[in-house]
Amino acid sequence: MVSAVIIDGTASNGIGKALANEMKLQLINIEAKDLPDGESYVRIPKAISNKIAVIVQSLYPPQNKHIVELLLIIDAVKSLNPNKIVLIIPYLAYARQNKRFMTGEPASIQLLLRLFKCAGAHALITIDPHKPKSLTMFKGKVLAIEPIRLFSDALSAYKGKAVILAPDVGALSKAKALASLMENKFTFLEKDRDKKTGMISLKAGQNFNFEKLPVIIIDDVISTGSTVIQATRFAKSHDASKVIVVASHLIMAGDCYKRMKTAGISKIIGTNTIPNSKALVQDVSKLIAENLKTILDSL
Repeated sequence: MVSAVIIDGTASNGIGKALANEMKLQLINIEAKDLPDGESYVRIPKAISNKIAVIVQSLYPPQNKHIVELLLIIDAVKSLNPNKIVLIIPYLAYARQNKRFMTGEPASIQLLLRLFKCAGAHALITIDPHKPKSLTMFKGKVLAIEPIRLFSDALSAYKGKAVILAPDVGALSKAKALASLMENKFTFLEKDRDKKTGMISLKAGQNFNFEKLPVIIIDDVISTGSTVIQATRFAKSHDASKVIVVASHLIMAGDCYKRMKTAGISKIIGTNTIPNSKALVQDVSKLIAENLKTILDSL
């Protein structure tokens, strides 16, 4: 494998250190601080000339601060003459704003990806972006990793004993993949969201008989929890014995956790792409390491 170093960003949530340990690579901790006027300052304190620099920076809240810091880190790294720059962004903010839904809106994720490339990045690895096709705006090597295997392992007690539910058609591929690994049935709900009010209505897809079994709802991001809460109420009103929620990225803003528990969700499972102390968290570091080896060898 080519010579590489891991640069731990300001928002890696421990993934940078775990990745360096897993791959036996040098870990560089950056110097970072907020200046008196509120601006961000970063510095790379060690030489990385002629090495592939792997920057680990998740973009969880406060997203805008972490985005600016990532751009500054890329520029600082570039000034030290690395061989290539690889970005590992476990949670990719703004991925849900992947197109102009209404006139006058930005296609936010497209702009971010262009910025990362223009700043100097050659490759990008992320976990379960909202729409993987939107990553084509990054003109370099791109890899989107699905953590379905981690969820299957965490839910092994329910193998063959639960129904996997996609809370909308967009999550159907995830429900199918998880159901296949767990040898369970799956179904989906059709969601209609009003673009102005944000109100959601649901109707059942095919084969939604839950047969008094546990229902496992799977999604990519839980932000306010509204979608999974409505799906939970639907499942419980149709004879689900319990409801478990799994999602790659648990933002869980405001009183989301309290509302999810009040709705009757018995367990919440996510990953460490975002800091979370209220859910069962699966570590994505090994998954990233497996895929990073491929990217490094291809550069």
